[in-house]
Amino acid sequence: MSQDTSTVPYDEPPYNDVVAFVLEQWHRMPRFLAWPLRIATLGFATRGLVSGHFFHRLRPERRRLQLESWRTSSIGPCRDLIRFYRSLAILALYSRVDTAR
Repeated sequence: MSQDTSTVPYDEPPYNDVVAFVLEQWHRMPRFLAWPLRIATLGFATRGLVSGHFFHRLRPERRRLQLESWRTSSIGPCRDLIRFYRSLAILALYSRVDTAR
C-alpha cells in the first residue's frame, strides 16, 4: 500500500521530498564517489545490529544516539558521512518552494 505523497503536507512526516532530493543528489555523483558512500551508508545502517535491529528499525531514541555517536566519532569517515547527509537534508529543507504564498 503506497501513500499518495501529493496529499502529504511538506512540513510533516514522512518528508518524502527531502528523501527524494538526497537520493537524486546521490544518483548524480560520479561512480567513484557513489560506491564508497554506499558502503559507508551500509556500515551505518548495519551498526544498529549490535542492538538487534537495522537503523531504520531502531526506536527514535536509539536512532538519535547512533547519529550523535557517528557525528562526534573520532573516526573521520563516520563524521563525514553524517555531515554529508545532514548538509543535503538542510539544503533540501531550505530549497523548498513556499506554497503558502
